[in-house]
Amino acid sequence: MLNMSETADRWSVTPERIAIIGTGPRGISVIERLAGRLAERSTLRSLVVYAIDSVEVGCGRLWRTDQPDWLLMNTRCKNVTMFPNPPDGAAWRAGYGPTFMEWWRQIDVNYPGPSGLAPRGLYGKYLKFVLDVVELNMPEQMHIERVQDRVTDIAEHAGEYVLSFESGRDSLRVDRLVICSGYPLSKAKSARQGSTASSRHLTSFDVLETFQSGLSLPADLSGQTIGLRGLGLSFYDVLSELTLGRGGRFAHGNDGDIRYVRSGREPRLIVAGSRSGFPLPMRGRNDRPAGVGFAPRFFTETRIAKIRAEGPACFRTSYLPWLTAEVNLAYVEKTLGPDRFDSFSKQLDACDVSTATIMPLMSELARSFGVEGLLDLEAIAAPFKGMSFPSQDAFRRAVVALVRQDVARSEAGEFTDPVKAGLDVLRFIRPLIRKAVDLGGLTPTSHCEFITSIGPTIAFLSTGPSLTRARQLLALIESGLVELLGPGASFREADGAGFIASSNVVENYSAVVDVLIDAYVPVPNVDVDDNPAIRRLADAGLLRSFMGSGGVQVTAKPFHPVTRDGEVKDRIHVLGIPTEAARWFLHVGVIEPGVWDEFIDDADAIATVAIEKLVPSNPGLDERGSENAGGGARRSPNKYLV
Repeated sequence: MLNMSETADRWSVTPERIAIIGTGPRGISVIERLAGRLAERSTLRSLVVYAIDSVEVGCGRLWRTDQPDWLLMNTRCKNVTMFPNPPDGAAWRAGYGPTFMEWWRQIDVNYPGPSGLAPRGLYGKYLKFVLDVVELNMPEQMHIERVQDRVTDIAEHAGEYVLSFESGRDSLRVDRLVICSGYPLSKAKSARQGSTASSRHLTSFDVLETFQSGLSLPADLSGQTIGLRGLGLSFYDVLSELTLGRGGRFAHGNDGDIRYVRSGREPRLIVAGSRSGFPLPMRGRNDRPAGVGFAPRFFTETRIAKIRAEGPACFRTSYLPWLTAEVNLAYVEKTLGPDRFDSFSKQLDACDVSTATIMPLMSELARSFGVEGLLDLEAIAAPFKGMSFPSQDAFRRAVVALVRQDVARSEAGEFTDPVKAGLDVLRFIRPLIRKAVDLGGLTPTSHCEFITSIGPTIAFLSTGPSLTRARQLLALIESGLVELLGPGASFREADGAGFIASSNVVENYSAVVDVLIDAYVPVPNVDVDDNPAIRRLADAGLLRSFMGSGGVQVTAKPFHPVTRDGEVKDRIHVLGIPTEAARWFLHVGVIEPGVWDEFIDDADAIATVAIEKLVPSNPGLDERGSENAGGGARRSPNKYLV
């Protein structure tokens, strides 16, 4: 232990300096873990953390607090926290604080309940609250300095990193960098800003970031036809901006139906399409009994570790059969009911299954119980594949029927409906999928197929919007405001101004579009990202793309980048979205309450390494700071785990 004089002298010695670039959920989680780890230790030196964000320190760009309330989270509030543990009776602090649900319930008389979907700006306020709590009660040897500015240059000099800023403020010298910069920026944005209103080509980020960019669609869009490319989560965001954001409203009838009431300022028509022609399947109604989790039977951590130990694998042949079996086990269970499923399960257990035989055997056994067809994930994600339609009216009827069917399944519940129960498995096993594919788990060919095809299919089927969004979409289609294009939708430039929207599998239909909006989530690519922090490091060779995928190549935890020359930069960490494709499905910005999940563990790994040189060496402590006498099992710092 350090005595009082040593404690007082800490700030007379040059402190360790860490810059966190990007203070969305991942950046805040690193700061929280730094404070949590330092609270457990005596230190030889102090720590200064620079929390840097170009938009809003504490919540970042995606969760900024000035967003309109119709832009919603896609995660139920009961499933969100930024504290590893609940309050313990002492002051809220790093490690111990209220979940998002508990915080929301305390501040809002209109709190909708545990399954409520919060406005994104409200979650941003919670993130800023978390940073305030950490700073208010952080260890005495730690100091946080908030910097709202854009980093424009990073230079490595004499063992330090020198950061320059857009505002012209004094440069900052730090010992360690943590890059959590989120989604990429593109030069194309500034080029589009100069285009005319009749031929504008925008992205969903352009539309939704008008407060920062100064770029905004007119308040009155009447007479305009808007094209939306993409039918994912960003599609619903932009759709809300073009309708609710223009004064429209959804009226709820006594029969439960929803109809759209125009304001007169929304577009004349919104034409939307994607490769599949099918919007994201909805999340089911939350009917899972409290305390009932999920334990995989086929796609297990043990099986994944065994496959990875044999070297890079092919996901389609080595993993996908087990993943598909896991999904269909839940599907069959809900289809058969408890008693018949028990018999099915025992017979399946008696079979000698392998990667090649698991699905044929399961399918044959299911047929003997009257289940004629199992779920084909790729077919569910592309229901119109190989089909053609004689008219737009024919396709509209087909897609509306599928959306209505999906709504009915969702209303039955994600724990009750067989299809929704099967697809819900994908949400539970996403962390296991990462263990299979991240950082070289697949061959180059298979990695490319996973990133471009299989991974997006899994994401498509496991990240759907709420039932409310689906009902609103149906209301907009029925009102004549929204037209969905058939599969393989294309938006080509017209000879004059605007674009021509059509699908080559739907005959005799096209629409002239005045403004085209790419409603896709930007794909991280270190080779073209124009975020200056990323660009400077990449141009200097300190960051490189993993297998040409665009994601920053990093080591395993704590995620040091690998340079163009193959060197590991052990005083830089790259976390989250910039590494997407090197790792997989990093878009989720929340921690599940009561679980020491991968999100926390990633941040904790960085924090643990970052403070190593600040603490006295103690051979009785393992790398997590837990006593480990006798070489026994490592104790988790999370008191939920035993």
